[in-house]
This record gives sequence, structure tokens and C-alpha cells, in this order.
Amino acid sequence: MSQRTSEGVARILRTEIFSGQLKPGEPLPERLIAEQLGVSRTPVREALFTLQSEGLVELTPNRGASVRTVTAHDIVQIYSLRGVLESYAAREAARTRTRQDLDALEDAHAKLERITASGGTAPEQALADLAFHTLISEATGSRLLHTIMGQVLAFTVSYRSNYSYPTARTAAAIAEHRAILDALRDGDADGAERLMREHIASSSRFALEQFHDPEHVPGLGTTD
Repeated sequence: MSQRTSEGVARILRTEIFSGQLKPGEPLPERLIAEQLGVSRTPVREALFTLQSEGLVELTPNRGASVRTVTAHDIVQIYSLRGVLESYAAREAARTRTRQDLDALEDAHAKLERITASGGTAPEQALADLAFHTLISEATGSRLLHTIMGQVLAFTVSYRSNYSYPTARTAAAIAEHRAILDALRDGDADGAERLMREHIASSSRFALEQFHDPEHVPGLGTTD
């Protein structure tokens, strides 16, 4: 029954976007989705509006909904936002984190290492990375910050799910995560903030490199 609500429909579509089952630019016809899920068109329409607010779906007059196609300019903007929000979250989390928060982050870090060692898929890598960053926002204790970051991170993972990290980049990202986690454990607010900002900057540069024919974008390379 939970899948018949707009929230349930949004969850299903979000998962399919994250996993790569729904590709950038792919149409999302209300009638077909409603038939496939056995629901009316109303919760589907509401779910599409929710996903539009998260930056995952485009709604175009007279054309309907489709999975959003990410541009290089989008990447610059979203990672700039992440740099601000997540460095602030890391600073706050260093002050407010609990033992349970640290244990959850340790588990998330270990899961990312296991997925990497076993040659996990790009969506698996993306979701494991998302879990780590989401837990930091939760550790701040701020519902508002967690909600805003959830929207920003959802947009990121929809793009990140389309490519795997090579070995060198994976090793660097894992090392960056470990350094952030150590700073959180030590209660080092300044260090956690700086390390997160550096991590987001390096992730931004790598994400932009994934465009085969990258456009010239104002602000490119200035995220750090």
C-alpha cells in the first residue's frame, strides 16, 4: 500500500534513476507508470513534481516528464552548493556527533571499501558514497540541513551513477572519507570543514572530466 502513495511512487522512480534503469532524457509518461505500478495518475503526477524539486526530473509543457539530463554547468552549480553545505555540515557534525553517529559512519565507510574491493557497479558505488555523506548531515541534528542536503545529494548521485571511479580515484576518495571521519571522531571542527571542502572540490573536478566533449563553463576549476 505504501507504494500506492505519491511518496512510494517517488521512491520507486528515484531508485530506478539512481540505479541507471531510467536513463537521462528518458520519458516518464504518467499513464504508463500508473499502469505499471497499479495506481491512479494522481500519485504519479505528485511524485513527478517531487522528483522535479529534487532536480531528478524535468517537466516540460506539452511534452510531459523526463529524466533530467545533467550538463557541465549543472555540475559546477551543484558541487559549489555541496562545497558550502557539506563543509558547514562537517563542522557542525564534529561538534554534535554521537557514538552512534560515528559507528554508523564507520560502517558506511567499510561498506564503500567492500564494494570497491569486490568491483562494485557505478550505482553501488554512488549509493554507498551517498550513505556516507547523508550520515554526516544527520549527525548535525539539523532537520532543515538534512532536508536541503538530501535534495542536493540526490541530484549528484543521479549523475554519479553513470560512471565508475577508476582505481586511483577510488583510493583517493576512500582516503579523503577516512580523513574526514577521523576529524569527526576527534571533534576537530576546523579540520572536518577543510577536509570536506577539499573532498568536494576534487570530486567536482573528476565529475566534470566525465563529459566527453565538455563545454566551457564559467567557474570551471574554481570550486576549491
